[in-house]
Amino acid sequence: MTRPRMDIMDFVAEPLEALRRARQTSWLTDLDAATGVLTHQDVRAMLADPRLHSNFPDFLRTFGVDSGPFFDWMAGSPLNREGAEHLRWRSLLSRAFTPRSVERIRPFLRDSAHELIDGFAARRACEFVGEFADAYPSLGLCELIGVPRADRDRFRGWANAIGLGFSPLELAGRIGEVDEALVQLLAYARELAAARRAAPGDDLVTRIAQAADEAEWTEDEVPAAIAGLVFAGHETTKNQLGWMVTVLASHPTVWEAVAAGTIPVAPVVEEAMRHRSAVTSTGRTVAEPVEHRGERFETGERLLLSLWSADHDEATYTHPERFDPAANGEIPHLAFGHGAHFCLGAALARAELQEALAALTARLGSPTLEAGAAWRSPMGITGPERLPITFQARG
Repeated sequence: MTRPRMDIMDFVAEPLEALRRARQTSWLTDLDAATGVLTHQDVRAMLADPRLHSNFPDFLRTFGVDSGPFFDWMAGSPLNREGAEHLRWRSLLSRAFTPRSVERIRPFLRDSAHELIDGFAARRACEFVGEFADAYPSLGLCELIGVPRADRDRFRGWANAIGLGFSPLELAGRIGEVDEALVQLLAYARELAAARRAAPGDDLVTRIAQAADEAEWTEDEVPAAIAGLVFAGHETTKNQLGWMVTVLASHPTVWEAVAAGTIPVAPVVEEAMRHRSAVTSTGRTVAEPVEHRGERFETGERLLLSLWSADHDEATYTHPERFDPAANGEIPHLAFGHGAHFCLGAALARAELQEALAALTARLGSPTLEAGAAWRSPMGITGPERLPITFQARG
């Protein structure tokens, strides 16, 4: 079967409209370097198919990166493992990355959100990314991981640089910056793990180091695991915060209802992730031939599973273009993925987003988007690079 082709420039210009048109033709689309999977049921099924592997190096080569510290780290990363090796890593890390540990830092997240808002509330204006979204996720990560306060600005800088690894169109031109940040972060994580072995604390690094010792991890696996949390946890939440404020700026009644307590925070956060997730797609490589819905995918073939398309699929959501926490919340979104690679940090991301939205709506009236916003390409991870807003401050 010939798969209909999606023009990449159409997608960049109007991604959701291009995806909608493509879904009307087929559940698949030809993207030249990969085959796109578009429908909710098929994306969900393929995310859970063990014959499809998360081959990060393969996709990095597609975008011109085939060597260096970042490439080597991704090639050996637990995020790139499958089967028993992936399960071993995930089982160990899940012992440290528990819902209880996340709930423990909610008061810290709440206080941090209000402290950041203190910096701009009186002005009734801010550049939201620079003054809130960029700082807030790294504070949560640092608190959970156990990074000393004196080191947190450096940590955020490394997280931002490594986050460029999620941006295919930027990565090749800035790979030197990514490599340098990763080398520094790995060295720092190694020192931090050694310090926690000598003087254990109530933090994630201590639990990872102790569990890794029991499981006989190699010397390189502990800092790599810590760096992986940074790689996955900062850039995604930073961009999701920008999307959440952008979406809710067009729905002031929802913003005010959250502030008044007539709509719970959690379903609004979930609908914001469905409506505009920071991660637009995820790649898979076929490890052995797969037949699905009459299509055969050969070994080595690349698939791009579109989370944006899946979460706007008319066959799954009655009115996918509407922002409706009650109606659309009945069917789980795929913003955190599905299957064996479901986001390990989902509990932390949800806690961060919920506490941020609660604080923002409590302190600020519904925001207005101002001129000067700048956006990343809708490939990989996307969101605002700059987001100027104005608002009325509450009492």
